[in-house]
Amino acid sequence: MIEKNTSNGGQTLSPIADDAISWRGKAPVAPGFDDVYYSADDGLAETDYVFLGGTGLPEAWTGRDRFVIAETGFGTGLNFLATWKAWIAAGRPCDLTFISVEGYPLSRRALAEAHRTFPEIADLSPHLIEAWPAPAPGFHERRFEGGRLRLLLLFGDVVPSFQALQADVDAWFLDGFAPAKNPAMWSDAVIDQIARLSHPGTRFATFTAAGVVKRALQARGFEVIKGKGYGRKRDRLLGTAIAPAPLTPSEVQVPEWVSLPAARRDSRITIIGGGVAGAFLARDLKARGRDVTLVTDPATPAASALPAAIIAPKLPLEDSPASRFMAAAFLAAVSDPDIIACMAKVRGTELLPTDAAAKDRLATLQAHLNWGHDRISINEAGGLTFTEGGSVDAISLLARLTDGVSRIEAKVECLERTATGWHLIGTDGSVITEAETIVVAAGPASGDILGAHALDLRPNRGQIEIVADEVLKGAPAHSLTFGGYLTAAIGGERTLGSSFERLDADAREAAPPRDADRTAILQTAAEAGLPVDAGTNTRSWTGLRATVPDHMPYAGPVPDWAAMERQFAPLAHDANTTALGPAPLQPGLFLLTGLGSKGFQYGPLAARYLAAMIGGDPLPLPADQIARIHPARHLIRQIIRRT
Repeated sequence: MIEKNTSNGGQTLSPIADDAISWRGKAPVAPGFDDVYYSADDGLAETDYVFLGGTGLPEAWTGRDRFVIAETGFGTGLNFLATWKAWIAAGRPCDLTFISVEGYPLSRRALAEAHRTFPEIADLSPHLIEAWPAPAPGFHERRFEGGRLRLLLLFGDVVPSFQALQADVDAWFLDGFAPAKNPAMWSDAVIDQIARLSHPGTRFATFTAAGVVKRALQARGFEVIKGKGYGRKRDRLLGTAIAPAPLTPSEVQVPEWVSLPAARRDSRITIIGGGVAGAFLARDLKARGRDVTLVTDPATPAASALPAAIIAPKLPLEDSPASRFMAAAFLAAVSDPDIIACMAKVRGTELLPTDAAAKDRLATLQAHLNWGHDRISINEAGGLTFTEGGSVDAISLLARLTDGVSRIEAKVECLERTATGWHLIGTDGSVITEAETIVVAAGPASGDILGAHALDLRPNRGQIEIVADEVLKGAPAHSLTFGGYLTAAIGGERTLGSSFERLDADAREAAPPRDADRTAILQTAAEAGLPVDAGTNTRSWTGLRATVPDHMPYAGPVPDWAAMERQFAPLAHDANTTALGPAPLQPGLFLLTGLGSKGFQYGPLAARYLAAMIGGDPLPLPADQIARIHPARHLIRQIIRRT
């Protein structure tokens, strides 16, 4: 059977249950389509011939720094694994992004079963299965080969998924069952998006020779030829985009004010801030071959430098861009290789209900997510466990992420634009360093450095208590949340948290630990049934978080604030005004901050997104989520509210 659909802003996602898969010889058959996922004769040979050969691979990788392949229908992942295998055999000649849409994702078990037929990919298949995301609607990027190979899965209906995609595709694998079996995958709306995401020279290949497909591609600027089909198929189609038809402005999903900059090809990038945001971004930029320098203020330790952090999702029940970002960010974090390497031995995060209403909500959340019992389980007491969650050794992780990254210790007062880039100015007015591209990731101080009053950043003080593991012998070994939280043991200690205190906007230091905060943290833990009381021996720690009122981070290019306010002033009279033009940006200047208390959950995905933007790679966030984390969003809200 196909499991219950999951809503995704008008889309549907229908995970396929293991017992719904049947077999036709050595090929699995997709329920609902009555068609095989790959050739029953030899699916791997078919992929090599039809898709790789049809788009000129691996030869087309020669001399390229990066290459983007997009596919209609991930299925069992055989095309991706065959491409990965060919890329390795070619000597890993370029950075490779493989994009694929899938509305009916298989389980890990079904993927493994389908891959057993092909011993040639036996060394690659386990890596894909381990990284395979839960069936959560939206975009899911997974990194392999040290970040040089990126798989971007779009879980949902094909048309809205492609509409939300920002990418420049070099080759298309047009798969997704025969047009007669699955006409939605070959509709005019799909071909419109294929043309939008292509450029002159983009190649495509497909197993079908259907006339409707040929005519649709030709009508949108593709040269189409017939080639010899694979196996018992007489013909197939392949060709090249000559003048792919663009969409009209009204069909573009990203609002005008969400300007996306051109790729930065300069190699030197400076990141201001050494917390979790800067650390994840440094890693991802370094993986793209960039020369990265971190500039950190030694007198202002980041909140992310706390001894241990819990990875526990707080997911709303409503379906919205924000809730989908939160889910995707959690799934990205718990699959991140560096986070996994620094996690506590005991995995899993249990959300304890605090009352009957909370118990009902957790049960509703499990049904709403529909991620499968191997990823979410609920016990008789109503505790909901995310089996892939857990706790992370924050200090070890930060060191791991920034290993080999150059570092300058200095406090940045402001930035000055130069003819070739930016000067970082210190408190004494001297130039600390210069760079062509700068990312401000300085937490609550980010607005000070940018001189941006349009950022609604607020400092939030947090206090935690560190307890010896032996003191908590009666507590569950895994991570817990209960209004407060308890991490799993790391280095013989567990962390109880946390206080939340909103400070004045100009606060830049956390006050020393307070007995009142300690008492409140221990009391909350005791009320949740943990073996602690006011006399429990603890060690306190405090830090500042950078928070935003809408609880979403800032990630993206920094606008020219004054010019943008003038340009978009008409929104104050009519919020639906269009044709105002792209928002003006400050060249080479980006922002990553506002992660709040979810730094280790939001950080990996936000950093991947910003690194992809800087490098000109496909963006691992859909259009509606890009707008929700854009640095200009608060200014736009201010303008609209003047109506």
